[in-house]
Amino acid sequence: MEVMKKGILNVGMVLLAMGLLTACSSGNDVVEVPDQPKQEQPKPDNPKEDEPETPDPEDSMVVDMLPQTRAIQLTEEQREFAKKNNDFTFNLYRAVNDAQQERKSIVTSPLSVTYVMGMLNDGAAGKTEEEITSVLGFGAGDKAAVNAYCQALIQQAPLADPSVTLQIANIVAADEDVVLEDTYKQNMSDYYEADVASLDFSEPASLDYLNGWCNDKTEGMIPKIIDELSPEAKLVLMNAIYFKATWTEKFDEQDTKEETFTKADGTAATVPMMYRNALIQYGANDVFSSVCLPFGSGDKYRMYVLLPSEGKSVDDVVNVLTNDFWEKNRPSGNAVVDLKLPRFKTNSDIRLNDLISQLGAPSMFDSEKADFAGISKNYKDLYVSLLKQKAAIEVSEEGTKASAVTVAMIDTTSGPMDYEKATFHADRPFVYLIQEWDTRAVFFIGTYEGDL
Repeated sequence: MEVMKKGILNVGMVLLAMGLLTACSSGNDVVEVPDQPKQEQPKPDNPKEDEPETPDPEDSMVVDMLPQTRAIQLTEEQREFAKKNNDFTFNLYRAVNDAQQERKSIVTSPLSVTYVMGMLNDGAAGKTEEEITSVLGFGAGDKAAVNAYCQALIQQAPLADPSVTLQIANIVAADEDVVLEDTYKQNMSDYYEADVASLDFSEPASLDYLNGWCNDKTEGMIPKIIDELSPEAKLVLMNAIYFKATWTEKFDEQDTKEETFTKADGTAATVPMMYRNALIQYGANDVFSSVCLPFGSGDKYRMYVLLPSEGKSVDDVVNVLTNDFWEKNRPSGNAVVDLKLPRFKTNSDIRLNDLISQLGAPSMFDSEKADFAGISKNYKDLYVSLLKQKAAIEVSEEGTKASAVTVAMIDTTSGPMDYEKATFHADRPFVYLIQEWDTRAVFFIGTYEGDL
């Protein structure tokens, strides 16, 4: 297996849960923290032994000598793609949230879904292509534009912050009897830096290989993504994103205490609650208040925490989120915040077929309507039988680790195409010509009559 040079770079990217690629405030500058007069924090007469001592806000100032970061360069068209793809992020997360049978923690990476659907789009045509680009927010964007956008993020996002680790990996695995179109195979390599593998899907080793790829690209956070390869399966497309970063200002483990957390149904749970008193970016509106917690060098990748206002719920927050709303309401002002945040782990396993269909791209899942004519030379009736994602996140005093793997299983409803059989015996006089392809200029033309 050819290992992608794209992924193993010590760098950073992504708000997995939100799929945001925008900065915490307008532009990419480090937040300028105004000089603050050091104030004596009042102490209670009888402080409880189990309560942490309140740190001084100055203890949370951004440290000097952080690694130099790089801005991600996008064209104007690609910047519009990013904004519209954020709407896909919120739409997909809203659909996932609404589809829950019972209230539980979830994490998704819509960006990982975007990469897989981008690879599908490269081989799609007709209505299938139109639906994919529309759902992703790319409108009438052609294949070249969509591919170039995905390529720009794959190549540049891992270099944005050297103090953050980001790995982005893609793979296209085909059953051994599938002949991929040359253009499709080249685009997967050029734009998605994808491993292109030919496997015998009937052998258990192929399943082990694909799950091993998943485990490797997520540093063990997601050890397995698929349970079987059906006889109808002809291709497997996967994207993996792995993110690891320390907070720009870490939480002190000694300040973490077991505290009560009230669930949506009113019941109580006990969780390890991290604590900081810090000068950080904060904002509030009628629906939620929010804080911005930067990673690494502080001016590229951040986590936003959106807390429903009194009388509001997570559903209320999710339902108002669009790219435009978020751009206007993300935290931008500084405040000294008495911050408590749970230390937690979340894992999700989400089947996306119905959700993506509901968002406006149903035809790719329909064996009679899907059009992926650009993927294979000998299999033309391909359709997506399974689109799913597994994601995981760990938030601690040190920082955050998160991974997601999205897989598209592509099946066929029939065997390979039967090509017309022909016989060509040049055993009688014939004409020949030599032509330059680009100009169509004929350099030589002649007839052979059999003479030596």
